[in-house]
Amino acid sequence: MSRRLFCLYFLIVMFLVACSAGNSSMESSDRAVMDAEPKMEQGYGGSSQETSNTKSLNVTDRMVIYNANLSLEIKDYHKVEAIIQEKVATLGGYVVESSIYYSGEDRINGHLTVKVPQKSFHSFINEVESESVKVNDRHVSGNDVTEEFVDLESRLRSKRVVEERLISFMEKATKTEDLLKISSDLAKVQEEIEQVMGRMNYLKNNVDYSTVSISLTERKVNVASIQASENLNTWVKAKSLFIDSINGLLSFFSFLVVVAVGLSPIFVPVLAVVVIFVFYVKRKKKNKPFEG
Repeated sequence: MSRRLFCLYFLIVMFLVACSAGNSSMESSDRAVMDAEPKMEQGYGGSSQETSNTKSLNVTDRMVIYNANLSLEIKDYHKVEAIIQEKVATLGGYVVESSIYYSGEDRINGHLTVKVPQKSFHSFINEVESESVKVNDRHVSGNDVTEEFVDLESRLRSKRVVEERLISFMEKATKTEDLLKISSDLAKVQEEIEQVMGRMNYLKNNVDYSTVSISLTERKVNVASIQASENLNTWVKAKSLFIDSINGLLSFFSFLVVVAVGLSPIFVPVLAVVVIFVFYVKRKKKNKPFEG
């Protein structure tokens, strides 16, 4: 009897141990899944694979954003500007900005910012410089964005997985509060996906189309030419000067008449006082007895 009890006790103990082991394995697997989600959302999923992919990229596979700044001196601004715009259109690029301003009568300045396909970047620069008289400045730079783009791709894949899981949870959810919570998380993840895709599109566009900023300066030299005899008009100019002189004298005398008439209420009394005073002095001297 004791053997049977011992066997029964042993079987019960073994059964409990097996159940606890099964529960612990299930909990550990659930925790692993929950831990994996934030890591994936933060962009750590598959990091070793992407790192190896980045290292294995060849030079020709690199994503480089090229920029150039040119300062050119030219003979004819409008002609060169038209040539540049035609070249850009032929290459399949586009003009981002165009401006022109004048510095006096002998100088024209302008600025063009264009986008050209990366494969035609260097040849385009050489063609533009060939249209100039002098290259005052040339600066070319490149920004390698390969690693940033690979990291964005990794983050996008991770967020896509999180998005799919949230959509799956939403389909299975039955409680309103769960639906609201999942919907809020899903909206946040989708917004982050849009931000990542926007940055990726920005980088790709700037890699595919390089930016070239061109400053153009035209200097004109105006040389005075000898006038033709028919343009001199000597007799006409002399007659015009004579008439202007007569008109000037008439204007002067007219001014004097206007002043005399206009100020007569003041001049007449003053003049009368002066005349009486002079007459009085002369008469007094005449009547003064002679002293011998």
